[in-house]
Amino acid sequence: MTQELTYLLGDTRPEDGALLEVAPGVHWLRLPLPFSLNHVNLYLLEDDAGWVIVDCGLNSEACRAAWTKILKDVIGDDPVQAIIGTHFHPDHVGLAGWLQEQTGAPLWMSRTEWLNARAYYLDTSEDFVDQMVDFYGRLSLGEGIGGEIRKIGNEYRKLVSPIPPSFNRIGPDTKFKIGGRTWRPYFGAGHSPDHVCLFSEADNLMLGGDLLLPRITPIIAVWWTEPDGNPLQDFFTFLDSMKGGKDEILVLPGHDGPYRGINFRIDALRSHHDERLEETIAACDRPSSAAEVMKILFTRELDLHQTRFAVGETLAHLHMLIEDGQITRELAENGTYRYGRAA
Repeated sequence: MTQELTYLLGDTRPEDGALLEVAPGVHWLRLPLPFSLNHVNLYLLEDDAGWVIVDCGLNSEACRAAWTKILKDVIGDDPVQAIIGTHFHPDHVGLAGWLQEQTGAPLWMSRTEWLNARAYYLDTSEDFVDQMVDFYGRLSLGEGIGGEIRKIGNEYRKLVSPIPPSFNRIGPDTKFKIGGRTWRPYFGAGHSPDHVCLFSEADNLMLGGDLLLPRITPIIAVWWTEPDGNPLQDFFTFLDSMKGGKDEILVLPGHDGPYRGINFRIDALRSHHDERLEETIAACDRPSSAAEVMKILFTRELDLHQTRFAVGETLAHLHMLIEDGQITRELAENGTYRYGRAA
């Protein structure tokens, strides 16, 4: 078993909007994002019958411009056979609807991911925002948090083109035969509810989406739509299911670069979260709010966008410890939660 992680191409990355072939018929596309994580990886799979697109990028002018060039200069008159979305986050399916309009290709996703994408896109109700305000208000993030959340509203809807009203379901028995390879799905939760990875066993290739990132940990967070969820346990279950895979597997991740060393990376991800769990327990030696625990786990200055991710990740660790009976949660008289060590 390998004791390290190795990048296929070292520090080489494709230019934004350019393709780089990482395996025969498998092309890596990197598009810009306007966030601290400033890029997303997409993949184009070449086949005698045309192309298959895996993930789409954000609904932004820069991403649309890159795709317009690729559709003209690379794909040309070849058909696009399918658009596959690994999960519903906007940097991965933000242009799914737009690309479908351009190509006529069907969208493939797991059912739960498509339902989440469709629901988030369509929900313009006050209840949607009220639920967010109530959720973050219980975490002691400050008096102004509710107003800031209302200003943002349904941010998801702003980052995606219209989510297609129909889709093809990726299920346990789905197989994609592309370019002489057979790709089979592996499902995992934690980062999103039913994320799809695709594996070509014959070639030891894994399209890992955001579940198997090489350098950063995927965001494992509790959100207002499932306020009592336990996503970290879901993520651990996925990692356990992947443990023991061949070290020859080349993981093609949703961010950073293609790498080998899947078992080493799984161990590192587990170790990171185990350390976070210990820090979380220590932070609850005295009754503390989620915001107070968050400031111990995340010591840098955070803007509102980063705060929502950070407090969500903090809750993921707190909720796992609550499920394990190590932490308790009580609702204080002021309407905020307090967390403490179990007796």
